[in-house]
Amino acid sequence: MKRLFILSMAFVCSMGAVVSTAEAQGAAATPVQSTEARLATVLQTMVRNNSDDFYDAAALVYDASGNMLNFVSMMTAAAEQGNPAALLWQARYLRMTAATEPAGISRARTLLEQAAKKKYVPAMVEYAAMVYEQASSEQEARPGRQMLMEACRAGSAKARALYLMVSGRMQNSSLTAPEVASELRRKNFYLEELIAAAQQEPSSFVMWMERASEHGSPFAPYALCSYVAADKADACLKLAVDRHLPAALGHMGTGIVRTEAARMEQYDAQKAAEGLRMLHIAAMLCEPAAVSSLASFLAEGYGATMNKELVYGLFHLAHRCGDPNGTAGLGYCMVLGAGCSQDVPKGLEYLATARTKGSQWVNQALASIYYNGDGVPADLNKAINALTEDYANGSRHAYVVMAAITAMGNSSTAGDERRARLFLNMAISDGNLQAEPFYDFIVQRGKWRFLEELAE
Repeated sequence: MKRLFILSMAFVCSMGAVVSTAEAQGAAATPVQSTEARLATVLQTMVRNNSDDFYDAAALVYDASGNMLNFVSMMTAAAEQGNPAALLWQARYLRMTAATEPAGISRARTLLEQAAKKKYVPAMVEYAAMVYEQASSEQEARPGRQMLMEACRAGSAKARALYLMVSGRMQNSSLTAPEVASELRRKNFYLEELIAAAQQEPSSFVMWMERASEHGSPFAPYALCSYVAADKADACLKLAVDRHLPAALGHMGTGIVRTEAARMEQYDAQKAAEGLRMLHIAAMLCEPAAVSSLASFLAEGYGATMNKELVYGLFHLAHRCGDPNGTAGLGYCMVLGAGCSQDVPKGLEYLATARTKGSQWVNQALASIYYNGDGVPADLNKAINALTEDYANGSRHAYVVMAAITAMGNSSTAGDERRARLFLNMAISDGNLQAEPFYDFIVQRGKWRFLEELAE
């Protein structure tokens, strides 16, 4: 729901480049480099070091612009210029949207091959894995095997672990086999992750993931979060965040913003800004779940300003990733004409699709549309029906909103305080401790709209 009692929100974020000067020497100021130029330097360093950790690149663009979609355009431009790291990122971006755009898989393979031919080791390994994933015969797998062997010779621990798996050595021999034992002595956490995934017993899985975590794996501590006590889970999550795992960044960022949203009048805008930064970076690192969460939070007003074009773009991306909430957000934006040209029929079509796919809050969007008459004739009964379904799907505030809009009425139906009180009593008896202040707040304002900031 919206930030009900928040009076002001000021985010602290770093904008623009840091300019160094030589005033003490009387020298001219060092020219300010553009964000694109600094990003190119970061990407070149990644290629030189054979790194596929895009965290610094994403943080650079976010701190300079605060806009995830700027990173997409900059990385696309860098890929067009042939930078191998950018080619790898664009391939991951295309694979992220494969749920709705399967043709992108072929393009992703082409991009990986281009980067691999430039001897960029992370792309070589990822290309080999994709070839094996798609191969239906040994002949089709041969290019992957050749590329994998070349990556092994280049010293890639990930390539060596993958080779042991695809060659059958892990399946056909014990962990004491010479090749496997040799890699384990080298503390190859990629291999330890693969061994963990093959375990049937939870205790064995945990043991191998603990070893992988100890040896530097970003994924292993995140995987352990579901198997350890709550206090240890927090430490595991933080370790995964510190190692820049996209899923962990998205998970922690979402948790921080949700916690602050629930605090209402004690809301800490600076703390929420930290969570939003994590979500931005996770989305830049091709974590689909982060895209939809980020779009939703920004649409609810958790940001320095309401950038409708950014919200629309993020909802559109989340929809492309196959997220039902992204589809719902996209449809809602189109009905309102928020950040895009208004297209009510198409927007309602997207909302209907999101509803069938189980979007968590599509019914609130529909209730708002019918209550306020956004692009459709106002109809209080249709709004109540949508909120009734919202309650059935687990919304704790649905009855409160029903009560408030019934009390206020709309252009189609006069207010009915008696019926509104029935809905409010249902909310109270359902254990909603915030029911009455929430109801009073809406009625005193005299209006209710889902994601109100998008419509203003």
